Amino acid sequence: MNWEKVVEWDRRYYLRIKQALNEFTPFPISKVEGNYLITPDGTKILDFLSGLISVNIGQRQPQVIEAIKKALDNYGYVWEFMQTPYKSEAAKLIIEDLLGSDNWAGRVRFVNSGSEANEEAFILARLYTNRPYIIARQFAYHGWTTGAGSCCGLRWWRGSIASPTDDEYREVPNFQHGGFFVVAPAPHCYRCPYGYEGPKYCTVEGRRACLNELWHQILNLGPQNVAAVITEIISGGGLVVSPVEWIKELRELTQKNGILWVDDEVMTGFGRTGKWFCYQHYGVTPDIMTMGKGIVSSQLPAAGVVVSKKIADFFDKYRWWHANTYAAHPVVMAAVVANIKFMLEEKLVERAAKLGDYLGARLKELEPKHECVGEVSGMGLFWGVELVKNKKTKEPFFPEDRFTKGTGDISKWAVNIVQAKALEKGVLVGGFAPNCLRLGPALTITEEEIDKCIDALDYAFSELDKSCT
Repeated sequence: MNWEKVVEWDRRYYLRIKQALNEFTPFPISKVEGNYLITPDGTKILDFLSGLISVNIGQRQPQVIEAIKKALDNYGYVWEFMQTPYKSEAAKLIIEDLLGSDNWAGRVRFVNSGSEANEEAFILARLYTNRPYIIARQFAYHGWTTGAGSCCGLRWWRGSIASPTDDEYREVPNFQHGGFFVVAPAPHCYRCPYGYEGPKYCTVEGRRACLNELWHQILNLGPQNVAAVITEIISGGGLVVSPVEWIKELRELTQKNGILWVDDEVMTGFGRTGKWFCYQHYGVTPDIMTMGKGIVSSQLPAAGVVVSKKIADFFDKYRWWHANTYAAHPVVMAAVVANIKFMLEEKLVERAAKLGDYLGARLKELEPKHECVGEVSGMGLFWGVELVKNKKTKEPFFPEDRFTKGTGDISKWAVNIVQAKALEKGVLVGGFAPNCLRLGPALTITEEEIDKCIDALDYAFSELDKSCT
């Protein structure tokens, strides 16, 4: 393989994300294996992001590879209106084996990405309720398509363009609020905009302060006009872990007003948090749940939408004139089935819970040791670290924090400094927001590999400590 040519073709012909042409920095990968990325010179990099928090069972798992090969012996393409054993078994596994004990899930439909899953959820919610508005939260990321992008609470990840040399910034016109989308406050207790110290102390009108503001937005729109509230219980981009009180009160509020709760589990689903789905930590159930990434461990493009029994019964009465060329592609469904069966057989969800306790404890060891570590939060194998310039005042390194436009020199972002230093130790970490480090290894990670990451972070945080005040 001529890697110089590969890099040159990429630089010359591919429409880039994240970097302007004059910032182009090659990161060639010749192979993936288990929990590692391998560069052309044979260097192994421990991927502590598991792709985009998505390769839950590790790379190139033999059982999934064999299932794909076997499916190709019989199938090329069959559209979802027809039946294949893989689509039917994947649906059965999710509704019965994974969700059956929770007694809420009725049916599932498969699509190709998390963005599509959320678009589908909005269609379902609006058809079912006959209402127009969808309410999302700050700091959330729900995808890149029009509806999902409109619900994105991270402004620089809404398909915007930002200059690397000055403050020039441009969003897709009317993207954020196009089609009746509203963004409400997030329960970001570490930096509470109302000045409260945690969810136990912020009751306003009988609700958490930020949830009360969401309720006021519902009142302003008219409850009869709001189809759904969509949340990530743990914001994958903005790294906000929802307090139990907030989620329970949200569920009570939506149920009282006939508003659907869409639980976006694209990133948190399929064992990521130490349970099959994150909502299971909170003692509530959603009306609609979206899935992606871990459903097939990103070995092929797959995602899905689960609807409650009540919504499923409603749609069973109608013809749904709706089509998606690649939905439930038989070869992809074969990979989904193999992925779920492997997780069940190897008890990867239980493993994620156990190793998550270990990872969380090791991360918390770094909290008092480093001035730049403001807060460690998470569950299972999904954790975040709030990086601060001053631990006492919680002053961030980058003042705009989660409201950044992504313009100018971002090499000085705290998360990018940590990423660069950790890479020197052979570990890949990172994050979307300037002061937020995100960690999400494969559920096949070992304690030894966790220790390797902790050592790399210890080294990287020591560098960032030099800039603390």
